[in-house]
Amino acid sequence: IDVLKGPTSALYGNFSFSGTINVQTLERKQGTTLWLDPGSYGSLDGGLLTGYDHGQNGAVFGIRGVHEDGWRPNSGYQIGQAHARVVQALSSNTTLDAGMELYSTNWKSPGFLSDSAFHAGLFHQVANPTDGGNKDRAQERVSLRVLAGPSLLWRTTVYATQGHFHWFLTTPPEGSVGEGSGSQTEEADRRYGVGLISALTWYLPRTELTLGTEEGYVHSAYSNWFTTNRVEDSAQVLVTAHQSSGALFLQSTEDLGHHFRLSLGGRIDFQNNESTPDSGAALSKTKSIFSPKLGLLYHLPVAADVYANVSRGFRQTDGVIEDPTLPFITVWAYETGIKVDGSIVNGSLSVFQMDVSNEQTFDPITLTDISGGKSRRRGLEAEFVARLGSAVRLTGDWTVTDAKYQQLITADGDTLNGARVFNTAKYTGITSLEVAPDAAPWQVRLSTNVVGPYSPFDEPGVVRPAYGLLHLSGGLRVGGADFSVGIRNILDKHYPELEAGGFVTPGQPRSVFGSVRYTF
Repeated sequence: IDVLKGPTSALYGNFSFSGTINVQTLERKQGTTLWLDPGSYGSLDGGLLTGYDHGQNGAVFGIRGVHEDGWRPNSGYQIGQAHARVVQALSSNTTLDAGMELYSTNWKSPGFLSDSAFHAGLFHQVANPTDGGNKDRAQERVSLRVLAGPSLLWRTTVYATQGHFHWFLTTPPEGSVGEGSGSQTEEADRRYGVGLISALTWYLPRTELTLGTEEGYVHSAYSNWFTTNRVEDSAQVLVTAHQSSGALFLQSTEDLGHHFRLSLGGRIDFQNNESTPDSGAALSKTKSIFSPKLGLLYHLPVAADVYANVSRGFRQTDGVIEDPTLPFITVWAYETGIKVDGSIVNGSLSVFQMDVSNEQTFDPITLTDISGGKSRRRGLEAEFVARLGSAVRLTGDWTVTDAKYQQLITADGDTLNGARVFNTAKYTGITSLEVAPDAAPWQVRLSTNVVGPYSPFDEPGVVRPAYGLLHLSGGLRVGGADFSVGIRNILDKHYPELEAGGFVTPGQPRSVFGSVRYTF
């Protein structure tokens, strides 16, 4: 798993806004791994991972199933997944790589609690027992890797995606003091897409250069209805949409002497959106955006690096299916910091700023948003791993953020200039203490996660207090089997997982989970 903070890499475009997570699956596997993870509230997670490794070719196949009854009534869900990847060497310098991912889930929803019901602990209320939905997704790809000499790599991937989501949700009316009196909404989206990514990378003595292109097409059939207990009353939106996109990108890193490294890149993206409603005239819009990237790193004589970067990123605005003329959300991101890689402590400390244009803040409860303004997020981020002896390790990951609207007027005419950005916390952090002796088959981990003062959506001036949760887990290895057990939220803390407009989704109470993994 590669994690890139911010829109700093030219290899990634649309939706690579606050960062990118690049997941690389195993190319081959010997043996078979089985696992079963039971837990509280009817939770059961199980699966199988197997494969082969024959030198010139390899493969990995996996399946997984999850069932959960849910800790609130009408909150259960199921998940099914399947994975396949096959790698075949066509020659000494050419490799064919094919993969497939399948995902399906269905769930029920208990709805939202009023703020007063949450503080009274009335967690067993259900807004509408017919709320819930399902989501299905499939992805197939074929990749070709060619080593054209000792310093040139060509990679091309062709992929296809298919998806469907369909859900029913009762949204509480604004200003209501109770729950369940709002209308139910049905939303459905069926889509398919195809795409291609191709890139050439040159590896030179002091320089690495990647030049590539990306193309894609997505078709969507979207509908939004007023419903009553899953019976359709009237349509709000019936529309068919198409999106065609293309991009050129260049990413380079160059060592300037023994201590300096320069990262320079950029990409230009083109996008055409077309929307055809069930009734009315079709709309279309073509737009483009340029995203430059610049970074500089200085390696200190000791085990540390000082760095700075500036980059621009973008994200497509929610609602473009209905209105193709909506502009991109853009951000200029700035960061500087220090990274330490020592024998006792590894970590980083950085300061950052993000200037967002066409700010869009989404209300997860009423499914509305505030758009069109500007905001600024400034903060401090610290990560560390400290080895307190051969058996003890202390880790932490903390972010402090000052997020404020610079210019924003809501649809109701409220001016939010200078107000805290909705749905943000002043700080968040995770700290853990792990005891795992090198020669021992066991380990114990105590951890906490903290959420600082939080600004709910559509409640200007309201700031909820900070809270913290405590967790404990342990593991034991016996032969080829790994056993673990853990307790989440040991102190059974009542906390709001999500809040907006005076309504709350409560967080999960104390829960016990276990795991058994066996490889043969």
